[in-house]
Amino acid sequence: MPGHNHYSPFLARIYDKVLHFPILTIRNSIVKTIINGGAKSVIDMCCGTGNQITYLRKAGIKGVMGIDISDNMLHQAWRNGLKDVCVKMDASDTTFQGNSFDVAIMSFSLHEMLAETAQKVFLESKRIVKPGGLLILVDYSFDKHTRPLGRFSARALEKFVGGDHYRNFKFFMANNLLSKFAEGLELKEQKRFLIGAVGMWVFIAD
Repeated sequence: MPGHNHYSPFLARIYDKVLHFPILTIRNSIVKTIINGGAKSVIDMCCGTGNQITYLRKAGIKGVMGIDISDNMLHQAWRNGLKDVCVKMDASDTTFQGNSFDVAIMSFSLHEMLAETAQKVFLESKRIVKPGGLLILVDYSFDKHTRPLGRFSARALEKFVGGDHYRNFKFFMANNLLSKFAEGLELKEQKRFLIGAVGMWVFIAD
C-alpha cells in the first residue's frame, strides 16, 4: 500500500505516548460501540501499533486482529505483546474471504493515503464485513462544528509528520473523501471529538 509505510522507528515508538490522552475517549467509544453491537470478530484495518486492539482485548473481545503494511508500526505492536494478533498485510487487497468479520475499523488511516488507495481500503473493508455488520470510521472532519483550535491542532500534527502523509491529508480534507467513500451506506451512529476536528461514523455494511 504505497504511502502508508512512512512512519519512522522514532514516530512509531512515540505514537501511543503522544496520542494517548487526546484519543483515549475515542478508543473507548469504539469499544463501547462494538460491545453494544454484540460483535465477535473484528478486523482493525491499518492497525498501527495495535493500541485500539489492546483496548478491545481488555474489554473481553478476543476475536480481534489487525493488519498493517508499516514494518515500524508493526514492530511496535509486537513489542506491545501483539505478535500473533497484528500481521503484515495490504489493507487495500487482503487475503480474507468475503463476509469474514462482524466489524471493520478504519481509525486515523484513510487520510494519510493516496485517494485511490484509501478508496480501495474502504471498499475492501466493505467486502470482508458481513452484511449488517459495522464499518467504523474515525478520521478528521472540518465543518461548522469544528473549532479553530481543532483545525489548527490537526493541521499542525499532520504537518509535523510531513511528506506524502501531509500532502495526502490536505487532499483528503479538501475533497471530503470520507463522505464520498461512504455514500449510500446507512449511518447508525455519529460522534465528534477533539473540539470537533475528529469524527466517528458507524455505518451498516450492505
